[in-house]
Amino acid sequence: MLQVQRLCKEINGRPILSDINFVIEDGGSLAIVGESGSGKSTLAQLIMALKQPTSGQVLFNERSLPRKGIKSYKEWYSDIQIVFQNTASTLNPAMSLYRCLEEPLINFTNLKRRERRDKILEYLNKVGLHRDLLKHRPGKLSGGQYQRACLAKALIISPKLLICDEIVASLDIVLQQQMIELLMSIQKERGLSLLFITHDLSLVPGLCADILVMKDGKKVEQFNTSALHNEEERDIYTITLLKSTESLETTWKQYATHDNKSTG
Repeated sequence: MLQVQRLCKEINGRPILSDINFVIEDGGSLAIVGESGSGKSTLAQLIMALKQPTSGQVLFNERSLPRKGIKSYKEWYSDIQIVFQNTASTLNPAMSLYRCLEEPLINFTNLKRRERRDKILEYLNKVGLHRDLLKHRPGKLSGGQYQRACLAKALIISPKLLICDEIVASLDIVLQQQMIELLMSIQKERGLSLLFITHDLSLVPGLCADILVMKDGKKVEQFNTSALHNEEERDIYTITLLKSTESLETTWKQYATHDNKSTG
């Protein structure tokens, strides 16, 4: 279980996060939603111990954030993995995809070479990539393939919690839907806890049970996803985010319809 308690972060005296609280139960799912600059990615970095909070704490199964020592960081990352928005640095460009996927198995498991190969093939299949891609370097992959490979790398050591930080933001709408469906399938199959960070509310229903809305580093509100469209209960900021998403969807559908007619 992940517990974030009164978490605050300041940089050069400027508050980036203020008094953030939430819990994700085992097998649970939470979407963190807000505009760029709302503090979502900083929150993810704090949970991953890439930065230390100014105050407050993060607990996972009653263990505190690691602060020093390879062993404590290794234990933390065995349980919690992240797929970043900017995935360009996730896979080593000098290594083959096979070696990229083998690396976490070498670092976090005691599997033998043949067992590592079997695990790589298993997770490549889970994310819908062909084994022929294993011999290629990451730069040869398409955007969608690269993102799936990053997901495979994060999942291959069987973490208990997966953090997804705007992982579909750079993909077109078809690939976005495919990635969301893939996450839903994997979460259901493995009982994986999920923290899904996004600026796009349309991606959340069906994927996450609860939504936490952030603005300017502060929690605006948290609610069950089923109550997303209940405007009488929602904060005006949440309604603004939702209407902005719906407007973009309508524009895209009109463009797609016009494009299809033009080429038909």
